[in-house]
Amino acid sequence: MGTLARFSTLYTIVDQGSIDPANSAAQAAGLDMDPDFENNYLRENSTMPMLTLPRPQAPTWLKKPLFFVIILAGLLLWLSLFVVEPTEMAGVRRFGEVTTHEPFGPGLHLKLPLIDQVDHLQVSLDILQVQNLTMYTVDNQWVKISVGMTYRIPPAAVFRLLYQVGRSGNFSVRENVEPIIADRAMRVFARRNTIKISEEREVIANEIRQSVSTRLAELFSLEVVDLQIAKIEYSPTFAASVEAAVKAKNDAVAAENTVNRIRFEAEQVRVRAQGEADAAAIQAEGQKRAAVTRAQGEADAVRLIGEAQATSLHARGEAVATHPRIVELVTADRWNGVLPLTVLGEHGALPFLNLNPSLPAVIAPIVDKAQ
Repeated sequence: MGTLARFSTLYTIVDQGSIDPANSAAQAAGLDMDPDFENNYLRENSTMPMLTLPRPQAPTWLKKPLFFVIILAGLLLWLSLFVVEPTEMAGVRRFGEVTTHEPFGPGLHLKLPLIDQVDHLQVSLDILQVQNLTMYTVDNQWVKISVGMTYRIPPAAVFRLLYQVGRSGNFSVRENVEPIIADRAMRVFARRNTIKISEEREVIANEIRQSVSTRLAELFSLEVVDLQIAKIEYSPTFAASVEAAVKAKNDAVAAENTVNRIRFEAEQVRVRAQGEADAAAIQAEGQKRAAVTRAQGEADAVRLIGEAQATSLHARGEAVATHPRIVELVTADRWNGVLPLTVLGEHGALPFLNLNPSLPAVIAPIVDKAQ
């Protein structure tokens, strides 16, 4: 089977007349053929058809050098272009040396391909968040704060930050700015009492902002727009003491409210009693005035009655003086027909007996004569 497999390779791609078929077959079969066997094989198989195929040809576009030139030129042009985003500025280094005096602004720019290196730096307004900075106050209490700093990089500071701070072209805002924020914040909190931090929060933030802004301008020419203290976390010991103080204050306020309520109720009772006393006094004064008025009225009435009686008596006296028998007239006018039981005389009271019941009929003519 191995020999047959070797002879099966006789169908090879050759040019007619350029390669001997017998030798090609023997070489393809991997046999060391004897010259006599080779001659006999050639005589017997000279009419044997041989499979021939055309030799592979290279693509035509590979034979055109202009195509390679165009591709190479396009690749070099692509490598020569770089884009600066609207929020960035960039610098270009060539063999470690900065090639321009000013940074590149936003847009499309050119550089030498494979030689120049472009360094980008964000210059737009940005916020740096610094979390969980541990501060110690003047009364040895720790406080954890989170700070947010809003800043921007001026164009004049781009080259300084790219090539004069840290590794060339690799300025890290967090690595360079965060230690300064922590240091300046610790200096400010070290002068504060823990219990007054919440009350002076805005003042503390302004002091930290001014200190950080001054230092970053000196070192990196950064422009600090604002700085906020986003969170303040107190130690558990301080939080417990504040809670106890708040509870005590609330209890004191509740007790004071109770005292004020009792005072208010007592004041209400006093005012009510005073009102009742004033009402009683007013009522007594009214009664007094009413009594005085009533007494005056009664006195006036008695006086008027007395005057009227005196006038009446005077008139009666004058009537009696003028008509002596007027008394008998009045007596007869007022007599009810019943004789008196006694009669007053010079010797005392004498009983008066009516022996004649028809006496009134006798007396009647006397009265008529008097009239």
